[in-house]
Amino acid sequence: MSITHHPGEELLIAYASGTADEAVSLIVATHIALCPQCRRAVRAAEAAGGVLLEDLKPARISDGALKAVLSRLDSPVATKPPVAKAVTDSNVPEPLRSYIGGSLQAVSWIPVARGLAYRPLFRRGASRAQLVRSAPGAGIAMHTHRGEEFTLVLEGGYGDTTGHYLRGDLQSASAEIEHRPIADEGGYCFSLAVVDAPLSFRSSAIALLAKVMGL
Repeated sequence: MSITHHPGEELLIAYASGTADEAVSLIVATHIALCPQCRRAVRAAEAAGGVLLEDLKPARISDGALKAVLSRLDSPVATKPPVAKAVTDSNVPEPLRSYIGGSLQAVSWIPVARGLAYRPLFRRGASRAQLVRSAPGAGIAMHTHRGEEFTLVLEGGYGDTTGHYLRGDLQSASAEIEHRPIADEGGYCFSLAVVDAPLSFRSSAIALLAKVMGL
């Protein structure tokens, strides 16, 4: 397996430092499980961060700092999926496997259009993560983006105006990109998609359907 599309450096650093939200952390961690190159980059970034912390001089904290920390103990904490080991005997890498509880074939898919189905995983504020299944030759309608969209191929492949994506490839798309991803012939394409804003479709009818479906 040859991965040619990787997360940008800023995305890897955000993941390594724990500043990325849960949805972005999930898609980066799943990519890392498939990509030795990015796995090494994240470990190097985490090591560099540790060295910087060791070099920091102690600083005096305010008198109310302890009270402020204690008041936040019951607040929900966003956890960063750990740096995953390489995939061995499953087509679904950890940590994604823990979110779906099994294989891609066992997922309860929701039909959206002919040849296209999806399964929401979770929503945290504006960010949401979902699985997408596209039949050969099918794909999401022409659209652009109101925010950022990250798509990781889990099985099969697809192509659009920006290139061709296979298992392990991660595509990043923003407002300046308008595209229509089409699944390769020969088998279903399964992907993990993360967005922080609704997609913007060229067709008003499809836009209405997407809004109803929460896409």
